[in-house]
Amino acid sequence: MLKNYMKTAWRTIIANRFFSILNISGLAIGICVSLFLFAFIRQELSFDTMYSKADNIYRVYMKLSAAYNEEKMLTLPNAVGPALKADIAQVDNMVRVVKDGYGATASLRTDNENFSEKQLYLADSSLFSLFDFQFIEGNAHTAFSNKKSIVLSQSSKEKLFGKQEAVGKIITINQRDTVQVTGVFKDFPANSTLDCNMVMNIMDSWMGKDVYWTNASYETYILLKKGADPGSIAQEATKLIDKYVEKDNQYYTQFFLQPLSKVHLYSSDLTRGVTTRSGNINNIKTLSALAFLVIMIACINYMNLATAKSQKNAKQVGVNKVLGATRRQLIIRFFVETATISFFAMLIGVILAIILIPVFNFFGKTDITLQHLLHWDMLGILALAWLIITLVAGSYPALFLSNIKSISLMNKGYNKQGKTIFIRQVLVVCQFSISIVLIIGIIIMLTQMNFIRNKDLGYEPENVVSISIRSIKNKEKLHAMGQRVRSLNNTVSTTFAQSIPGFNESGKTTYRLTTDKQGLPTSTCVTFGNTIHTLGLKLLAGADLPNVIGGTDSTCYVLINEKVMKFLGYKTPEEAIGKHIITEMSATNSIISGVVRDFNYANLKSEIGGYTYYTMNDPSESPRNLLIRYKTTDLQTYIEELKKIYTAIVPDAAFDFSFLDQHVQDQYENEIRSSNIMTLFSFLTLFIACLGLLGLAAYTAESKSKEIGIRKVLGASISSIIHLLSASYIKLICIAFLIAGPIAYYLFNSWLANFVYHIEMPWWAYGVAIMTVTLVAFITIGFQTFKAALLNPVNSLRDE
Repeated sequence: MLKNYMKTAWRTIIANRFFSILNISGLAIGICVSLFLFAFIRQELSFDTMYSKADNIYRVYMKLSAAYNEEKMLTLPNAVGPALKADIAQVDNMVRVVKDGYGATASLRTDNENFSEKQLYLADSSLFSLFDFQFIEGNAHTAFSNKKSIVLSQSSKEKLFGKQEAVGKIITINQRDTVQVTGVFKDFPANSTLDCNMVMNIMDSWMGKDVYWTNASYETYILLKKGADPGSIAQEATKLIDKYVEKDNQYYTQFFLQPLSKVHLYSSDLTRGVTTRSGNINNIKTLSALAFLVIMIACINYMNLATAKSQKNAKQVGVNKVLGATRRQLIIRFFVETATISFFAMLIGVILAIILIPVFNFFGKTDITLQHLLHWDMLGILALAWLIITLVAGSYPALFLSNIKSISLMNKGYNKQGKTIFIRQVLVVCQFSISIVLIIGIIIMLTQMNFIRNKDLGYEPENVVSISIRSIKNKEKLHAMGQRVRSLNNTVSTTFAQSIPGFNESGKTTYRLTTDKQGLPTSTCVTFGNTIHTLGLKLLAGADLPNVIGGTDSTCYVLINEKVMKFLGYKTPEEAIGKHIITEMSATNSIISGVVRDFNYANLKSEIGGYTYYTMNDPSESPRNLLIRYKTTDLQTYIEELKKIYTAIVPDAAFDFSFLDQHVQDQYENEIRSSNIMTLFSFLTLFIACLGLLGLAAYTAESKSKEIGIRKVLGASISSIIHLLSASYIKLICIAFLIAGPIAYYLFNSWLANFVYHIEMPWWAYGVAIMTVTLVAFITIGFQTFKAALLNPVNSLRDE
């Protein structure tokens, strides 16, 4: 029996080639799009599931005081982890993690070769047991048994030593530390939050030895004993603040525990994390909805054509019923037909997805592989999708037509029944509504990203290159390098700086009075050189920081932004110049040299805070970067010139550089990736909807062929016939717009709220969306109606 059903289904497909191709094409594209989206979503949801102790590992984060806007921060003082383990019985173990140089690029030298490394971590030895390091050389127990040890990932080992055994090899780091390789571990998979390439023992550094409750720079993970209550442990942890920190120094007020399973997707509101692999649960929800909409539109296409073909199908069903077919047999027949079409669509969709993997990875900035697409659980999702499509798309012909009496089915006027027309109109409205929401969303996301790219940040990150100078310890060499770089024709200005804006500044406090206990939290950056000109800051009053300071001068010269100026109580920038300021750099001898306009040193999701550039003799921090503003049409040659200067001065260190504008762009990687994915697949979704409209218009024209013929004989013009066939869609588009408008406003107004600085809701996007949908619909429909209007009425009026 099933064999006969499949034969019937195949004959129906062949007999209606045009509509079958439309259905299969629409479903295939829908499957291809959904397959990519589900593979990406699965990858994001699978983060950190490979660790055997994952269920009991928690990351500790803290909430800052009201003076710091109650910001929630991922990095803690290095005393927190040991205190949690010592004072709370339910904490079985802990590990502190910090990047070398707080995230600055490290320079490595081995076997007379130089390398740069951005993922060099310092951590406690407990890291290896908490996160299941798989050693291929050495082992977890002896990795840090000797002082000055380092373990490498397999890829790092191959980069540094090729195929040689690495254990016992010597590496010099930043021309400062000489360490010995004691182990090599397998690279972490792409779905691991932990992304270290190299790990040094934190206890070999002051970072681990000097325990303090002040500087918050360390991510801390704890392992709880089985059955422990995270909520009560978080409360106990918070009590440690009063136990160990004086009330006046408590700039953080509460500790929280975050399960390892939520670290990747639920940290977008937490600041200062060390991992390069961050996700956002809101993006997953958006893409999940998009995947659902794609499948839904593909199903709507099928149901639209099924209702449109109901007259032809009705006659077949009527004949079958007269010949004794039961309702159950008819239901099975229609579901088998749908299942056959959707199976072919699945097959084509999978093949299409495999071919387009590089395209998706390029637009989505992802690393989806063939193994991700054809993983066993993805095949399970495909099977489930096939079942859902079969049940949903085949529901109308299977359940509705099979339930109508055979006499009614064989009536020529059957296709004019209100119920069939109403169902088809509802489905078309759904298609239009989804398309309008997606188009509005695309416009809003792209407009916001364009706003970010072009917003005046208060400084000029374009044409600024940063060179890491951590390996240059000698002041004479630093001076020589600055001199030689400034002598290049294409160099505009330079400054030595602790950090680039928004990355690696120190957090200090500015006070109004020496007796104040509460001050303004301020990001500080020590610089030596033309700070204002190099960074393109807007000077409001005063002057730049001095280039030369006398050897006996103990003054700390500061360059403050408007936020600091207003906190200090000055009404105008001019009023602040030359005034003494109380800072942690120098409480008694800090003088305001200049005031600059507020600038967005962090991303546009954060409000502008206090910022201070300063210069002085023997500062507590040292410059890690040489910032260079350049002007050249041959950037590659200019970078080569910089490399020659650097290599001549420090031949035993790696030359590493980055561009400031790229750093700004990288802060919005998640948003850019999401908007790229949504834009690409929204247009594909719109294309799928157009396929359905094309088929619907073709069948409408076919079903009205005799009416068109009669009207042409009676003198109707081509334009009036086109209006006849397409006018009804105007009402449907208007209804769809009324439904889609509020939905789009709610969804994307919430998305914009994630940014402190964002565009206003662009109402013109609604006009563009409805015009685009109308234009696309009429081009699609008009093609078929125009073709029908040109037919010879003799052919259309000829009796069957």
